[in-house]
Amino acid sequence: MNYPKTILVLRFSSIGDIVQTTSVIGTLKKNFPDTLIDFMTLSKYSSLLNEHPYINNIYEVDIKANYKDLKSISYEMNALKYDLVLDLHNTTRSKIIRKFIKNSEKRYIRKPRWKRFKNYVFHLNQFPKEFSVRSWMNGTIDDLINEENNPSKTKLFISKEEKIKSKKFIHSRGAINPFFVILPGAAWPQKTWLFERYVTVIKKCVENYNLTPLLVGNSYDIICNRIKDTFGKNLIDIHGETSLRESIAIISQSEFVIGSDTGLVHAAEGLDIPAISILGPTTKETGAGVFNKKSVTVEDTNLWCRPCSQNGSIPCYRKKQYCMTNIDVEDVMNAVKRVMQ
Repeated sequence: MNYPKTILVLRFSSIGDIVQTTSVIGTLKKNFPDTLIDFMTLSKYSSLLNEHPYINNIYEVDIKANYKDLKSISYEMNALKYDLVLDLHNTTRSKIIRKFIKNSEKRYIRKPRWKRFKNYVFHLNQFPKEFSVRSWMNGTIDDLINEENNPSKTKLFISKEEKIKSKKFIHSRGAINPFFVILPGAAWPQKTWLFERYVTVIKKCVENYNLTPLLVGNSYDIICNRIKDTFGKNLIDIHGETSLRESIAIISQSEFVIGSDTGLVHAAEGLDIPAISILGPTTKETGAGVFNKKSVTVEDTNLWCRPCSQNGSIPCYRKKQYCMTNIDVEDVMNAVKRVMQ
């Protein structure tokens, strides 16, 4: 196609995947600096992309939007006459919107369902060695760009005012020294590491590096309560107290984050904060793992049963969940040592 003047990107969920789409946006902007890029996502995630200099408009879709609502949204987008509609989700919701946009070139991401199935069920990994969710998403525009297999880094942005506000908040809670963030929760319990090992790692980080530990997560992250109750008063627990935007503003000022395969770990990388990601049932083939030079993925790569599902939602069928129990405190502390060098 010719130089696209306007592009609409579709990606509705979730936090980690939306963060990864900013890599595609960066690649597009690098190759087409004068192009206007709009983004459409679910309203509950839209704030993630606030302040992004490469995104012209953010369109919000309510998670409860029905077929009629989505069709109406599509007609509105059609009237804007985008040169390119880039669907980086390819789900029922995005297909409906894509269907009724008539005046644009449309591209969509192709999901490697058969490779995934063989990977989960038969433990046959036919993904290319260099595969990652980032390279996969950027693959939709390979023929449009001048560089080959060189996707941009992910990028999120925080305003000066947000940083000042978040700094005041964490100072009011006692975080005077440099701090690190613990993100132990996950959408599925199978993706969470053992809480007592988190406690030991936190204590070692405090003792070895004189850092203040900050516990961040959703109000329903039970593991946060268990860590807090075991660790005691010197842990600053703010889980359930901050919005998505407030959470990433706090993360943007941390030394590093430690967490599960969860969206805020990816958000940390988008903010150029080193991330330590503890992986159990998921792998890079499912979209997990970290990318930045100072970030570290901690996992047991020798288990035949990994990965066992796309998102870690299937309960472990073995006597022990070895993918988590085989990761010990020393593994994570070695990762901390690397990011603190």
